[in-house]
Amino acid sequence: MTDSFPMPPYSSLKRSSKRIKPKRKPQVRVGKVSGTVRLSGAAMERLRADCYWRDGGICQECGVRVHDLYPDWHPRKYHMAHIVGRGAGGADVLSNVRTLCGEDHREEHGNPKGRK
Repeated sequence: MTDSFPMPPYSSLKRSSKRIKPKRKPQVRVGKVSGTVRLSGAAMERLRADCYWRDGGICQECGVRVHDLYPDWHPRKYHMAHIVGRGAGGADVLSNVRTLCGEDHREEHGNPKGRK
């Protein structure tokens, strides 16, 4: 068997005859114990869009229209905030998210100036 690119003898890489395909996470996962819904990929984007349209693009804290804040506005520039955080067991469902402007979302997390 001849390789077009032979491996040097000192390489730590192993030869493989099969290409290993990366595992894809499912877009919707449900916790085994708590039943918490976790979204990713297109499912999370759909939740973001549904949250934005439900709230009419208005920050739920200060009432400002979020797309008026940014001159080069894009739908991903608004903040979708969880009411009960994911770390506290909150699910990725429409009833647990709300639209916030960036300033209010940073204040909610105790970071008013946007610094880490």
